[in-house]
Amino acid sequence: MPEKDLKSEIIQALRENADSHPETIKKSQVLKIISLTSFISLCIVAFLYFSTSIFSSDPITGPYGKIISPAAGSLTGQTVKVIGETQNLEPGQYVWLAVDKPDLGLCWPKAPRIQPNTKFKTTIYEGGPKEPYTLSLYAVNKTINDQWQDWIGNGIFGGLPMPPDKR
Repeated sequence: MPEKDLKSEIIQALRENADSHPETIKKSQVLKIISLTSFISLCIVAFLYFSTSIFSSDPITGPYGKIISPAAGSLTGQTVKVIGETQNLEPGQYVWLAVDKPDLGLCWPKAPRIQPNTKFKTTIYEGGPKEPYTLSLYAVNKTINDQWQDWIGNGIFGGLPMPPDKR
């Protein structure tokens, strides 16, 4: 009957270990839970601290302009729908779209002029040669604005010098 003795010994050992083991398990589980909640709390605090600067709704502080559509490298026809925005432009700055040929140093301003500090949607017409060009958004002073306005009003077709550092 050594089997019965072995079986009883195993059962007795399991009972003894079962009684002492739950306390050990409970302590280790409590430590794991405390560690996990501490880590999660730390992550939440770090996220809240850094997310205020990452997801800030503070406006852009300097002058800003962007053409949203058409995207760079797009193929367009003669009629081009343009979507964009400008922000924080100072009084006395005038916003224009222009087709540029940087290799020639020339641009062709497109009417109508864009209202500053707004989101805009407009259509321009490009009837020039079917060559790649750059569509730029310029903020110019009154002198250049008046020159461009006269250029458009007089129906001149030759390009104008690109304003330096205004795109």
